[in-house]
Amino acid sequence: MPDPPGGRLTQAAESYASLRAGRGPNALLAQAVDLLDGRRGRALDVGAGPLNDAVHLLRSGFAVDAIDTDPHTVELAATLDEPGLTVARADVRTYAVAPEAYALVVAIHVFPFLSRADLRRAVPALAGGLAPGGLLCCTFLGEEDAWAGRRPRMSFLARAEVEALLAPLQEVVFSEQRYGGVDARDEPKRWHVHRCIFRRP
Repeated sequence: MPDPPGGRLTQAAESYASLRAGRGPNALLAQAVDLLDGRRGRALDVGAGPLNDAVHLLRSGFAVDAIDTDPHTVELAATLDEPGLTVARADVRTYAVAPEAYALVVAIHVFPFLSRADLRRAVPALAGGLAPGGLLCCTFLGEEDAWAGRRPRMSFLARAEVEALLAPLQEVVFSEQRYGGVDARDEPKRWHVHRCIFRRP
């Protein structure tokens, strides 16, 4: 991912991957896996970071391609004995997504760190990587998020903008949440998050 949820980090040793390693999978991802009703195949984990979601996908029976710009992600992968896992140090903005290759594409805490122009290119490319019936599982930040107006290189979208960006995929889950929580460094933050699961017809 271009920047971790705690913002741009100055020390490679303190990256999103290193801060969040060893935790369980994101709840939205677990929901997406359940919605596939036993369908498996290949999954693409974008901004894979600490590989928590990738490990869950592997345990669930997927072969997983994982990409992240963080070198720590590659180092973490080297410690896993997982023949079904392929990890590349790559940026979603330039990654060549194989067309119709994936039953599931995951992009958790990735899209907010792209510009709107990059979103208009990256999101359709990832949607094009879905096999028919495949799911895109992703999050966006809303306009009431604490970082909105403070981080001009990030994107903060209204629900209608998210839905337009994800067209012509079919909405399966759309949850808009506002809550007080913490960022990747466990510092307090007010969140406004769109949690989305969309299906390719």
